[in-house]
Amino acid sequence: MKKRSRQNAFTLIELLVVLAVLSVLVSILLPALRQARQAGRAIVCRSLLRQYTFAMYGYFVETNQLLPLSVNDPIMRPWFTLDEFRSRISLSPLTEEYKIRRYPEDIQEYKPSYGRKWICPAAGYALKHPEEEFYAMDRSYGVNSHVYFFQDYVRQRLLSQSGRIICMADALDWWFNYWGCDKYLEYGEEWVGFETYGAPAYRHSFQRANVSFWDGHCDQMTAEQLKQNLDEWMRQAEKH
Repeated sequence: MKKRSRQNAFTLIELLVVLAVLSVLVSILLPALRQARQAGRAIVCRSLLRQYTFAMYGYFVETNQLLPLSVNDPIMRPWFTLDEFRSRISLSPLTEEYKIRRYPEDIQEYKPSYGRKWICPAAGYALKHPEEEFYAMDRSYGVNSHVYFFQDYVRQRLLSQSGRIICMADALDWWFNYWGCDKYLEYGEEWVGFETYGAPAYRHSFQRANVSFWDGHCDQMTAEQLKQNLDEWMRQAEKH
C-alpha cells in the first residue's frame, strides 16, 4: 500500500506565524524609515539655508547693507522677491507681477515664484499650494526681523559676530520674530494669515527648526531655544 505524499503547502498556523513576523518587522522598520526620511529632508533644508545665507552675507560684505529692505520701510518688499538675491543663487529676475503684494484678503500675500527644489522639503503648506508649478518661498523660510530693527547695531558687529547672529530659519512667514516663536506649536504647518505672521516653523525632528547664522553654519532649535537666543540678542542690542 503506497504512502500518501505530503502536500507542499503552508498550514493555517504557519501562515499566521509568517504574518505575525512580517507585522513585527514592519513595525520595527517603519519608524526607522520615517526617521531616515526626516533626516534627509533636514539635510536638504540646511543646504538651502546655507545658500540663501551666503547670498545675503555676500551682499553685505560687498555693500555694507542688509539685502532685505527694512521691516520699517513702507514697501516692505520681501527678500525673496529682490533681483539682488535671486541673481546670487543663479535665478533670473522676477517680473513685476511677482513683486507686488496681492489684495489683503488673499491668504497668499505674494505670488509663488520658486521651483520646488528651492523650498524646504518639509514645508507642508508651501508644497500643497503651488501655482503654475511654483511654490511660496515665504511659507518655507523667513529672515530674523530683529536684525532689521537694529540695523545700525548689526552693521557694526556682523563681520565680527556673524557666527552668533541668526540670519534665517524655517518659517511660515517671510520674516520671524521673538513674539511669533510659539505660534507654530498651535497652528502647525497651516498658515492662516495674521495669526501666523512672524512665525518660525519647527517642522523637523522633535519639533525643531533649522536655523542659519550669518557665517553660514546651521543649527536646530526648539521654540524655547530660539526664543531664548532672540531674547538675549535683543537685550544686548537694546543696550546700544
